[in-house]
Parts: sequence; C-alpha cells; structure tokens
Amino acid sequence: MRFACSHLSVTGSVLPACILILIYGQAAAAAEAYLDRLINPDAAAVPEEEFWRDEEAEPEGRRFYSLEYQHYQQDDIERSSENGVLLTWRRETLDYGDLSLEAAVRNGGEETITRHEKSGQFTFRQRAFALDESHDMDNTAGVLRSQSDALISSSFRLNLPSSLLGGVQTHIRGQQSDLFLNAGRIGRLDPTQIQGFEDTEGELFSLGYSRSLGRNWRGGTHLVHMTETQEVSEHESLATALEYSTPDRRQRYQGHLLLDSEGNNGIWLDGDTGISLWRHRYGLFRMEPDLLWTDTSPTDDQQGGYWRTEMARLRFNLTAGLDLTQTNIDNRDDRSGVDLYNAYINGNWRKSSRATLGSSLSAHTSEPRNGIRVEQARDYSLSGYIARRFPIGTSRLELTASRLDRDGESGHGYSIIWDQEWNIASDLSLSSTLSHAAENGLSDASDISTAAILLRHELNTGLYWNADVSYSVVDTEQYGTRNNIFTSLSLYWDFLPDWNASLRATHNRLDDVPGITTPDGSEDETTLLLSVRYSHGSGRPVAVMGQQGGSKGYGEIGGQVFYDANGDGVRQAGEAVAKGIVVYLDRRYEAVTDSQGGFTFAPVVTGPHELSLAVEDLPLPWGLLDETPRPASVTVRERGEVNFPLQQINQ
Repeated sequence: MRFACSHLSVTGSVLPACILILIYGQAAAAAEAYLDRLINPDAAAVPEEEFWRDEEAEPEGRRFYSLEYQHYQQDDIERSSENGVLLTWRRETLDYGDLSLEAAVRNGGEETITRHEKSGQFTFRQRAFALDESHDMDNTAGVLRSQSDALISSSFRLNLPSSLLGGVQTHIRGQQSDLFLNAGRIGRLDPTQIQGFEDTEGELFSLGYSRSLGRNWRGGTHLVHMTETQEVSEHESLATALEYSTPDRRQRYQGHLLLDSEGNNGIWLDGDTGISLWRHRYGLFRMEPDLLWTDTSPTDDQQGGYWRTEMARLRFNLTAGLDLTQTNIDNRDDRSGVDLYNAYINGNWRKSSRATLGSSLSAHTSEPRNGIRVEQARDYSLSGYIARRFPIGTSRLELTASRLDRDGESGHGYSIIWDQEWNIASDLSLSSTLSHAAENGLSDASDISTAAILLRHELNTGLYWNADVSYSVVDTEQYGTRNNIFTSLSLYWDFLPDWNASLRATHNRLDDVPGITTPDGSEDETTLLLSVRYSHGSGRPVAVMGQQGGSKGYGEIGGQVFYDANGDGVRQAGEAVAKGIVVYLDRRYEAVTDSQGGFTFAPVVTGPHELSLAVEDLPLPWGLLDETPRPASVTVRERGEVNFPLQQINQ
C-alpha cells in the first residue's frame, strides 16, 4: 500500500487530509474495471496513431476518376436508342497545376433505318500551371467554348456570345493583366442524350488582352478572325472595353465598343451606382444592323436604354426597371421595326418567420414604327402572392390579373397558382401544384388548367426514388380542347462502395395534336435512361509550407547545418555536420536536420521567405554569430539553398 498526505489551508486554519491510494492488493484485482458503454460500438473513434497512419498512406494531391455507361431509348413516331461511355478524370499536381479530362463515346441511331452513328468528344484541361512567381496559365484542348475577359464579353444589358470549338485555348493570368488565345474549328453538339461533337464550317482565331490601368481603371481588347461559313462571311471583329470603379466597387462605369471589318459597329455604356440602401444600374446602347462578332451575331439592329434600381433590407426588398428599345434602326423596308417599352416594379415583405408577401406590377408596349408591319400590343399585369408555413407544410398562393390589347382587340386574363409542400415524414417529401390560367376577348383566347405532384422517398442510405405526374387541359379557340399527361419515375441506388446506378423513365401523351396522322390524333413519347457509374477518389490536399504572399506556384528550400571549424562559412572536408537541429521557416514551419545535417521544406510558396535555427538547442560552445533570420527566395519548381555554418562563440 502507498499513502499520500496533503494539507488544505482554509481561512487561516490548516486541516490535515490524507488520501489513501490503493496501488497493489487483491481488492484492486477483484474490482470491476470501468468500461464506456457505447450505443453504437462501431462509432468508436479511430486511434490517433491509426488515423495518422491512414492519412500518410494517402498520396499527396487529390485525385478522382469515374467511368459511366449510359443507355438511352426513345419511342415516339420513330424508335431510337443510344449507348455511350463517359469518362471523367481529375488530378491535383504540385508542379503542373490541376489536370482534368472529360471524354464521351456514343453509338446510336433510329432503328427503323438500321443506321447507327458513332460520335464522341473529349476535353483536356490544365488549371493554375505556374509560369513564374507572377503568372499562371490555364490550358484547354478538345471541345471548348471560346473565351474572353468578362470585362469585354459581359455587361448587365448586352453580352457577346461565345462559339463552340474543337481546338485549343490558353489563358495567362498575371497580377495586373490577362491574356486569352483561342483557335479551332467551329462545330456543334449532337442533339442527343449523349452528346458528340461535329465539325461544321469555318475556323476561329482570337487574341485578347486586358490590364489594370491604375488604381481604379481597367481596360481590355479582343480581336477575332473568322473564316467563311454558311451563316457569316469571312471577317475580323474587334471588341474593346474600359471600366472605372471605386475601391469599394459601389461605383462602376463601363464603356464598350465593337467593330467589324464590314464597317459595322456597336457601342454600349453601363453604370452601376450604390447610394445608401439603393443600387442603380443604367445604360445606353446602339448596335448597327448585320454587326458581326464570331460565327454568331450579337444582338444587332437595335438601340435604346435601360434603368434598374433595387433596395434590400432585412425584411423588405423592392426592385423596379424601365427598358426603351427600337429595332430596325436604319428603317429598312424588308425588316420589321418596333418601339418596345417595358416597365415593372416588384416588392417582397417578410412579415414574420412564417409568412412572406409580395406583389408585382408590369407594363409592356410594342408599337410598329417602320418596315414590315407587325402586331401592336399593350399588356398590363398585376400579381400578388402570399407564402406561409403551416404544421402540414408550406403553402404559396399567387394571383395575377392582366389587360390585353392586340391590334384593336381588347381582352383580359387571369391566373391562380397554388403550390404546396407537405410535411409527411423525414424520409418522404411531397409537393403539389394546382393552376388555372385564362385569356378571354381575343381571337386566340385560351384556357389552361394543370395539376402536378412530385414525390421523393428515401428508402435507406444510398437508395431513393422520385415520381412526377402532371395533367393539363388546354382549350383554345383554334384547336379546341386537348389533354396532356406527363409522368416520370426515377430510381437512384448506391449498391456498392464507389458504385451507383440510376434509372429514369418518362411518358408524355398529348391528345389531338395538329398535324399528327395517328389514328386517334394523339402523340405518345416514352424515354428510358439507364446509367451505371463507378467513381473513386483518393489523395489528400498538398500541405503547402511558407507564408502566403500572393505569388504563383511552388518550389522548395533546403540546406545544411554544420560545424564551421575554420570560420570561412563553407563546409570543408573533415568538418562535422549538426544532426537533430530544428530549423524554422517563416517562424512557423519546422524541420529537423538528418544524419547528414540536411533539411528540406517542400512544397513552399514562391516568393521571399526567412529561415532561422532554434539557437537554444545548439550544443555549446557552438552557435551563430548573427542570430537574425536568413532571407531566402523560392522560384517555381526550383530549389533554394541556405546553409547554416555554426561557429564557436567562446573564442
């Protein structure tokens, strides 16, 4: 037996207290040991050493791949089927950026003509490949979309379209600039479930450059060369843009100019201003007829302006807008021209945590102005909704009323929509929609009623199904009454680790379809999509060392710690190495010298760093005459060397 005694001092008095601790004895052997009682023993934590062993077994750099087989079948007037294989592969690398590959092979066609077409596509991407400490690069080869700086191609009101290419693409990013290159053949994707790429006509080459022009300015330009296709003639186009923005981005102004080699041009100006709780966006534009960009013309032959405003608070938000647009701006006789006016105002109010209300008022006017005669139209609409949570679920009711004027005819319309999410069970979700819409007083008056239901049920972990059914009745003056029913059933199953399968079947029936020659005048379409997929992920994120400095890429730092007996700073034959010395990188990351006195930090963020030793652990009388951290510089995919010669400090 062993005894431990202590004294406890309370309000000036000393109370002896002896605690008897039984170390050895039969009583200890007979006592029942305490055991944790786990509700689920399988949920016990993995031992720490086993956890770290598993972590170290995973290679650095996350990686993923999947292989998927798809079978698609469609039965309508003709029967067709497709089979395809889709491959996805991704890999994070330290020196070459993030790599990915997407590929698909398809074989299918219409069975009635016993012709099966083979097609496919692939896209290989390399992201964030560091060129030096200030620049990195994205590369793409295969099927891609032409790319330019968002400053040039995108704005609030007008956008420049991209083209589908089979070719190559490069984007070089710097701290202040971006360079874009695109080259390839124009193509299209098959209108099938498993899409393949097909070359059409024409080739595209483009080069773009954008750059920060000071603290608040940024500008860019993009040049496109397009060879002749059936849609457009051979041409060059040049787009430029200039932006001014305040540091907080609450004030932004952009100017865009587009020119083509046929002598056409377009100009648009955009502003974005934040004032207190309000945000205002506004602009003017003029796009000449037949203006060319790539193989797809941008929005052309129109001019006008717009204004948007919005205000958002915790429980209330308000948005409003106005558009004025004129088409056929050159008054051509072979084109239709209209004056378009659109205005709207929307508001939403969150009355409580359970209820939200909203309303919208809009007006649309279309006035013929020149060229080919078009319909005159004036539409005015007022709608409101209320959404509320109840014990049975969340309900949303929306009502809309409208007035319609079309070329001397006057009518009115209305609609009512009830959406309901039903609270049934945690593993079962059910939602339904009932709607009715009507337009009366016009020659093309219509009446549409719809009922739909969506059900999702999770049977167990990794297995669930959902069903969707909708039924609608359409009654029009021209075609009479038609019924339409749509049903779908989907099943998803993770049947093995890394394996999953899905099945989706749909059936759509439309009665009394104009132009259909079936005996009952109806059209039926049935589709089936089966997918089996294997996917696997591994690897762990790369543990990057060194203080982040905003530079690109990684390298490494190494060196040696040795006893510099002659004090010349260079290790000579016979001078011993210092083993077991702690070296610090940026005062945070540490390494210990090996049996050769060497140390390595990898990977390290490129840029300037500093190294230091744990001088308190150095064996006396050895030390550093200058204990300040040593500067070091890391370049992309290179190794920097810093040595520490120790000297006798008592001499």
